Amino acid sequence: MEEEVIKKEKTGSYLTGIIGAIIGGIIATIPWILVYVYGNMMLSILAAIIAGGEFLGYKICKGKIDKKLPIIIMVIAVIIVMVTTLAIIPALLIQKQGLPVSITNVQKLYGSSEFSTAITKDYIISVVFTILGASIITSNIKKQLENNDGKEVKIQFSNNENINKMIKESIEELKPIFEKYEATTPDKAMIKEEVLAEIPEDRGAKIRFNYLKQVGIIKKYKGKYYYSKEAENNPEKRQKKSAKAFTISMIVIIVGIILLATLGGDNPSLLQSSEKIDYKDSNISFQIAGDWKQINTQYSQYVQYYKYINTFPDLNQQTNQTEEQEEDYSSYPAMIVVTYQQVDSATIKSIEDVKTNIEESINKSEEKPDTLEMNISKTANNYDILKVKVIFNSEPQEIMYNYYILRGDKIARIVAESYSLEDDKEIENVANDVSNSFTWVVNE
Repeated sequence: MEEEVIKKEKTGSYLTGIIGAIIGGIIATIPWILVYVYGNMMLSILAAIIAGGEFLGYKICKGKIDKKLPIIIMVIAVIIVMVTTLAIIPALLIQKQGLPVSITNVQKLYGSSEFSTAITKDYIISVVFTILGASIITSNIKKQLENNDGKEVKIQFSNNENINKMIKESIEELKPIFEKYEATTPDKAMIKEEVLAEIPEDRGAKIRFNYLKQVGIIKKYKGKYYYSKEAENNPEKRQKKSAKAFTISMIVIIVGIILLATLGGDNPSLLQSSEKIDYKDSNISFQIAGDWKQINTQYSQYVQYYKYINTFPDLNQQTNQTEEQEEDYSSYPAMIVVTYQQVDSATIKSIEDVKTNIEESINKSEEKPDTLEMNISKTANNYDILKVKVIFNSEPQEIMYNYYILRGDKIARIVAESYSLEDDKEIENVANDVSNSFTWVVNE
């Protein structure tokens, strides 16, 4: 339970109030924006607190309190959500990728049907939560403006009538027990179990005890409890205590969400969905993260997936590019390819032979990679695997993981590649997931 109490200002100003409401609403969007941009999560429920931030800003800036206030709060809340979702968040996503924030780049981002569909869906959900959150505040304001002759306006997040009823019933149930044992002062405090033993379990004794403890009527002293008649007779003090507890809880929750979002920004896989999708044909099977989309191809023994991680498509280039224009590799998605074939068992007898062939091929190549790492190990299903990491630092920059899984006369190749070096960690994780879930179906 929390109450924000303000006097009705007949001499207040709509202008200063609106400015304060806008500032308060923008501040209230910060947790939501951080979670979306840096945590890769859309917690639309955080949009519900925008109206609360608006009201606080309106109060601080001494806005005029009358029947127009609910309308002001609702309209500003919807506008803030629209601007935040459709403009601020896309701009921050572009900046996060290290690209300049410009109208052109925003247009490119919206040129992705995948992004535009997702952001539209997020916008609709956010508006719904915003309206729900604002409705709680505006409905309270409307009722009080109609019934209290302008003496005061309270923003209530719970029903006072029900709360008072719960407190009254709990007092009637528990107060006689404390009085029976004279446990109304710290020196006569009693243990919780002694109190609960006096009441049948089916009457909700624990719930009532904990509730009176929460509102400060039952107090703890050296591991025991006593009944405070002073707190019982001071409802205003109880309300302040509950409001403080509520505020602290909300701050802890919001800070926790922000920290989770920040950690998620450094570890892209931390907050991503753990849902995996299965692939299986007559020869192989494996799992891959569900946010990678499969590309239909006409080739057998060839499976391909793509995902935009730190890049987004350039539709203008796709539709207007001429042969003279250079490729814009920043618009290419990351790719995962899984292929398999038979090998000549006379020349390829072990995974070491595969490594030797790869080394010879790289040495003969005119374009040498700037980074080359090779190591042999085992997959989770105990197959021999050669892992090759290749990085080209010159334009176009490229990072590629080539994994070779050998079993008898069959070899599978898992390729994870991207033209954005920032995709490094995620495509490596996906390549590892695919290789560790990989199995040969035939002759298993």
